[in-house]
Amino acid sequence: MELRFSQEVSGRGTVRTVTLFHGDGTAAKDIFFEIADTDLAVPAVLDGFVLGVIFYAMEKGEALHVRGAVSHELLANLREYQEAWTLWRPQRYRRIAITADTVVHLDGVRPRKALAAFSGGVDSIFTMLRHCRQNRALDGQPLDDTLVLVHGFDVPLSAVDGFARLTERLTPLARQLGLDIRVVRTNLRQALPQDWEDSVAAQLACCLHNFSHDHSDALVGSSEPYDALVIPWGSSPITDHLLSGSQMRIIHDGAGYSRTEKVALIARHPTAVTSLKVCWEGPDPGQNCGTCEKCIRTRLNFMALGDATPGCFSTPFDPAAITTMPIRNEVQFLELQSIIAYARRHNVTGDWLRMLEDRVAGYRPPTRWNRATQRSRKLGAALARGDIGLIARAIKSRLQRNGR
Repeated sequence: MELRFSQEVSGRGTVRTVTLFHGDGTAAKDIFFEIADTDLAVPAVLDGFVLGVIFYAMEKGEALHVRGAVSHELLANLREYQEAWTLWRPQRYRRIAITADTVVHLDGVRPRKALAAFSGGVDSIFTMLRHCRQNRALDGQPLDDTLVLVHGFDVPLSAVDGFARLTERLTPLARQLGLDIRVVRTNLRQALPQDWEDSVAAQLACCLHNFSHDHSDALVGSSEPYDALVIPWGSSPITDHLLSGSQMRIIHDGAGYSRTEKVALIARHPTAVTSLKVCWEGPDPGQNCGTCEKCIRTRLNFMALGDATPGCFSTPFDPAAITTMPIRNEVQFLELQSIIAYARRHNVTGDWLRMLEDRVAGYRPPTRWNRATQRSRKLGAALARGDIGLIARAIKSRLQRNGR
């Protein structure tokens, strides 16, 4: 598989295009990245674009060659990154060789300057509040001027008006903190069939690397805290740093805090509360529907703080929604447990909390949450009952996965 890059500048901005060619010469769809800036130079390295397609290449099992320059640091990081994902998802991904026309060592010391990925959700607003110039601690990250908002991820490219309403919602908070919102418009998520829950951080890092010419670091808000990590998951403090190259370092930020603790910081900033946009299932990308799983879970975060009417929602909360709230994966389940623990720790009570405890207690996880755990449990049961046939098949399967 070959990756080729091109760039065009017009009055509307810069369009960067990546095209993938398979070994037989068949071209995959072009992947574009539109940035409003009209003065972007051709990137010194194509590190970010490799990240954008890495899961597609691993799933195809095809070696990837880059027509252009890639940094030695990225190649070393992706070797380790692939080792993690091929162990986590051995049935889906295979390790591949990544080569380039030129492998460069860019070791020059650059002044530290960070930007942050921005969606308007809890994680990204927490990161911007924590590291913006007004609030930054002495050991904080140097987030001084830029937030990157991607059109084509949470909000489809077709939702032009909806994305405009989302930007309008988020702009007052950014301006209040002295930050500019820079938009990357891309068809990356649509163009390549990559599992979003696996590839989300890699695809996001791809977009952030577009600004490596004037930013040394990129902050990505954490999903889960260190004491409740879900593996495998697309964004994790275990692997996100491996999405760094010589021109930009990816920093996984905020894993020392639960989601409710993040909301507690946001709750101290009225503009941040009204700007908060967590909903991805509702019909309007610029509003929180208030009734989907993510909206209900966020309402519960605020309830654990004693706030039943946060300004990011336009309707009152009906606790009866807790009884029918969907719990689709381990991440959501652990976050609900965390809300209960926070409320109990801070002596917050109420009927809603008892309803949530009943909902969590009655939940049964899907059998395919963690395939490695499932295989281990099956093997343990086989050992206990002396099932030699199953034990032999398990050993054979492990040898095949390891290529022996």
